[in-house]
Amino acid sequence: MIYPLTRKLYKTKLKADGSLERLKARLVIRRFTQQYGIDYQEVFSPVVKMATLRTIMAVAAAKSWPMFQLDVNNAFLHSELDEEVYMQMPKGIPNPNHKVCRLRKSLYGLKQASRQWFSKLKDTLISLGYTQSKSDYSLFLNKTSTQITVIAVYVDDILITCSDYAEIQHVKQHLDTTFGIKDLGKLHYFLGLEVSHTEKGFFFFSTEIHKGSSERLCFSHQEYCKHSFTSNLQTPTG
Repeated sequence: MIYPLTRKLYKTKLKADGSLERLKARLVIRRFTQQYGIDYQEVFSPVVKMATLRTIMAVAAAKSWPMFQLDVNNAFLHSELDEEVYMQMPKGIPNPNHKVCRLRKSLYGLKQASRQWFSKLKDTLISLGYTQSKSDYSLFLNKTSTQITVIAVYVDDILITCSDYAEIQHVKQHLDTTFGIKDLGKLHYFLGLEVSHTEKGFFFFSTEIHKGSSERLCFSHQEYCKHSFTSNLQTPTG
């Protein structure tokens, strides 16, 4: 199938306080002509559950682990396609012979783009020794006799926490070499949760506008953590 002309998508990305962070422009394919079984197969792509995210934060606070956030640059463009996909040449590019483009990698707008990206990231993390959780497929763990590293994925946003800062740096460097990432430093804003750090721990504030409600939760190092990982997520002892 040869897809119709692409379109340009412009987006404004805001910071946690609502101020302008940057302007984004993307070339997006028009996917309305895609046919299941021909142009794509499966499209489901998991994202981290909110319950998992809160559990990670609770455990990190109880154990005084630092939490960092990463953002992958142009995530969907890194993944390979399993299907043979063509598209018309974008406007502005000379094309006197009316040739078309065959996509070797995914492009924003394809129905399978998110799934292909997650598969690429999963394979990369597994190659680093991480295990995909059976309780939440967007949760990845690397356990040794002395430490555990936890990575949560929401499309191209990644949260990582661990007792060993060197392991966190190792993961950052590998992902940056493989994909190119923006290191956003300590966690301050993730999936609508605004996080504030204090000497005793941290709290996060979540506002759900569509429900007309807000929630404020606080985790400290001294408080007993009632949240717990499943058996796959237990921290090492000894």
